[in-house]
Amino acid sequence: INLSGIFFVAEDSFCLNEPDAAFLGFANLSFIFKICEILKIKTSTVIKSINSFKGLNFRQQTVYNSKKIMIINDSKSTSFSSTVNLLKSYNNIFWLVGGQPKKSDKFNFRKNNKLNIQTYIFGKNRNFYIKKLKGKIKYKIFPSIKKAYQKALFDINKSNISSKKVILFSPCSASFDEFKNFEERGAYFNLLVKKYKNKL
Repeated sequence: INLSGIFFVAEDSFCLNEPDAAFLGFANLSFIFKICEILKIKTSTVIKSINSFKGLNFRQQTVYNSKKIMIINDSKSTSFSSTVNLLKSYNNIFWLVGGQPKKSDKFNFRKNNKLNIQTYIFGKNRNFYIKKLKGKIKYKIFPSIKKAYQKALFDINKSNISSKKVILFSPCSASFDEFKNFEERGAYFNLLVKKYKNKL
């Protein structure tokens, strides 16, 4: 398996859509194919099912995708553990994080310069996230999701990175500090993406 979405099972190789691969997780995909092999389900049938799979709104939802930029709305993320695999699945990540954290939440992530992650911390609980991310990932601080997103867009447009960039809205927190629930928070982020589409 590799991160480009090309997978190898026995003698065969095939391609998955990038968002599908990230959503399902590379370890989970290996498990799925092993089970299907035991059950004698054709690889082509499995691939067709995975590529037609539609996930829940705001759960690793790809809301914009071009050759240069992908934007993922993962508003349903309420802990670090639900985001770590996404951080490992992509490169050139512009990560928006913040909200009402779980006080006992741990960020089990080893510093990896190859991943090139920039973090935009938003909201009132910034000190919690600073403490968790310090020494592991570069970060900047903002009062709101809107300001964080605007800065991420600005940084992308000024960036010298030629390969694809990923804006990841994965708050790792509850939404109750500003929103009724994660759905309302996710819908708000999608409105921001639509509003500033001319900046992409």
